[in-house]
Amino acid sequence: MIICSCNVLSDKQLREAAEEMRSDPDARLPTPGAVFRKLGCRPRCGGCFPNVIDIIHQKPCDKTP
Repeated sequence: MIICSCNVLSDKQLREAAEEMRSDPDARLPTPGAVFRKLGCRPRCGGCFPNVIDIIHQKPCDKTP
């Protein structure tokens, strides 16, 4: 699902970028701006930030049965 219409970023892209940032041992807490930079873009209107914040701070789902 597209979360940021200005940059056409999906929830999957945002989640994967945040997870990649968290897996770095020297990483800090991912912020919306840092995640956008990781994806090679900049926030524009900021209307998506509440959803972006929710997505990047969700815990990965436990995939065990």
